[in-house]
This record gives sequence, structure tokens and C-alpha cells, in this order.
Amino acid sequence: MPSERILICGAGVAGSILAYWLAKHDFQVVVVERSKMEQKAGQGIEIEEPALKVVKLMGILDELNEKKTGELGFNLVASSFMGYLEDLTEVLYKSANGSANVTYKFETTIHSLRQTQDKVFADLENRNDKTITTEEFDLVVGADGVRSRTRQLVMGSPEQINCFKPVGAFVAYFSIPKEDRDWPYSQLCHFTNRRIIWMRPIGKESKMTSVCLIHAQGDVPNLRRANATGDRLKQKEALAELYSGLGWETPRVIEQMMRAENFYSDELVQVKLPKWSQNRVVLLGDAAWAPSPFTGQGNQLAIIGAWVLAQELSRNRNLVAFEMYEKRLRSYVENSQNIPLGGYAPYIFNPQTTWGIWLLRTIFRLVSWIVRFVLWTNLTRMLPDQQDPEFDLEIDEVEVKGAQ
Repeated sequence: MPSERILICGAGVAGSILAYWLAKHDFQVVVVERSKMEQKAGQGIEIEEPALKVVKLMGILDELNEKKTGELGFNLVASSFMGYLEDLTEVLYKSANGSANVTYKFETTIHSLRQTQDKVFADLENRNDKTITTEEFDLVVGADGVRSRTRQLVMGSPEQINCFKPVGAFVAYFSIPKEDRDWPYSQLCHFTNRRIIWMRPIGKESKMTSVCLIHAQGDVPNLRRANATGDRLKQKEALAELYSGLGWETPRVIEQMMRAENFYSDELVQVKLPKWSQNRVVLLGDAAWAPSPFTGQGNQLAIIGAWVLAQELSRNRNLVAFEMYEKRLRSYVENSQNIPLGGYAPYIFNPQTTWGIWLLRTIFRLVSWIVRFVLWTNLTRMLPDQQDPEFDLEIDEVEVKGAQ
């Protein structure tokens, strides 16, 4: 009997991890990705347990550790892996693509989907020559991010299904040429009206520095309109206007942003859906439950979600897998979507006024001194051990041997 054929839309963290484990379970996998293979982002990430267990089982932790940022600390101007998203996705892609059961198709999107009782027919469009080919699959997984094309095709637009919950902030990621003063510390500068520039070293040998712009305002008409068009030049111009006239490294950052090719900008939202699947199509990662960067759980959930979905598909090679996947994950995901401080973290850590910025920095410095004192005096031994409830990955001996 031929192996089931699965289409994954999205070659990010969730998509490539799912492809890797599905191949281990003898599925035939095709991964389509709208971007070029070499396209990079500039977003820092951190992987903690239990997601780290999945990475360890894949045997790629040593390679990831070689790509750590190497940053030595954090400057306020005036047991985990920490690195960059492009490094993680590159390692995951190579790991999954090493299987004969996995095929990647870059610069390819899903034009349309047609479901029957036992199959899904996908029209795949090449973004270069606009040719469309139709392929047959047993199942389709949408791991294509917050503005998922897969989700829109099977469930409707975000406006129709009301799945976007804004968190009141806009963000942009890109990289700029590195200068000596960018290494080895991460640097963050607050400006009035809730604007932040955060610069992080990518690595000692890298020629680039990662930049993140954060603006915690619920209504920025020019930027919202620019994001709606998807036009990168308009997005950059709106951000340049928003950050014009500011000091520190702002002139350099804005000048280089206008030239950046790996630029990404959007309004931050959470995705909340009553159901993660429809018939033979299921959603994964941000397409299903985007928690927003303010929770710090995006990549954690992507990794755990990919593991669980692959595991359930290996146990139930039918639509029951989708039900079990959602049953195991939903409460964990919903808890992880809680934004700290009752949802006010984006505003508390991004003050409106000069006085608010001074107060926040004073609190940061005080906390830093307290932490150093506690560590220096070894007072941590007097504190009770506290552990967050850990998600049960249900790893069994067969899966460990299979990974090896």
C-alpha cells in the first residue's frame, strides 16, 4: 500500500519539523514555501523545554549551538538555546530535506484547494512563471503563518471568521550592516509615544546586526494602510515617518532599513479559532493560534504543535489524528496565549512619556541589582523550587529509536 501523501504549506519552524517527523513515520511529504530558499529574517528566538526535547531528538542541537548569537548581555541605552530564526529554519530545512520522503518547492503557493471524501486536490502556483500544476494529496497542513493562505481558502478571510485579535502594537524586523559598537551586547532604546528600537548582534563573525522596531499604539493609520497593501516601500516610508527626528542610532537604522531586503512589518495580532481543522485540511503554528511575540511562546508552540500533529498522524493515519491533536493541545495553547500583566505588558514596557521611560529604566536597574545580589550571596538555595507545568510530549521508546 503506498504511503499517504501530505502537503505542508510553509517551510518555517512548524512546517519543517512536521515534515521531518512525518518522513520518519513513512509519509510522503511535499512542502511549499512562497519565499526564496535563501531569504532570511532577522528575528531573535529562544527555545526552552519541552520544545527543546523535540530539537534534541532531531539530533540538531549541536549544530544550533554553533549558531548561537554569542551576545554577552543587554544594554538599556540612556539552559536554553538562544539564536536567530533564520538559523533555526535553515537547520530544520536541511534536516527535513535530507529525507527521501520530503520534497521542498520554494517560490510556490497554494492557488486553490478542492476537497473530496478521501482526497485533496491542490493547485500549486509557481510565483516566477505563474504556471499552475494540480497535485493530489491525502491531507493538507497549513503552517503558513498569521495571514495563512490555507486558512483563508478553507475557512474564509480573517474578517469573515473574526479570528484576528489585535494586541495594540506594530512591529518590523530587518538587518543592517554591522558596526563595531554593535558587538557584543544587545541594545534597546525607548522613545516617547511608545516607540522602541532594539538592536541585537547576530554573531561575532556576521557582517549584519538584527533590528526590531516596536510601536505600541493601537491605531497608526498610515502604517496600518501600508501593512494592508503589503508594499514594503510604503511600509518603510510609514516607519521612517514614525521614527523621524529621534536620536541615538535612529538615523542610521532608518537609512539602512530603506535598503534592507529582508524587511518584514505587520500589526501584531493573536489568532483564535473555534476549530483548527476542516475535513482534510488542518492548521498548525501561527496559522492556527498565533500567540504574538509578547507571550514569548510562538516558536515553543510551533515546535510542540508539529511534534504532536506528527505523533497523532502516526498513531491514527486518518482524520481522527486532527481531533486528537487539538484535544491534546488546545488548553495548553490557550494558556500560552495569555499576555503578561493582564495584557498590558506591551504598554507597561513601552512607556508613553519621558517620565515613564525613566521610571521603567530605574525599575530595570533595581531588579538587575537585586538579581546580582541574590546570585552573589547564593540566596537562591533558600528559595523554593518552582517549575511551570510541562506539556507531556508522550515520547515513547519506539519514537526515540526512530529518531536515532
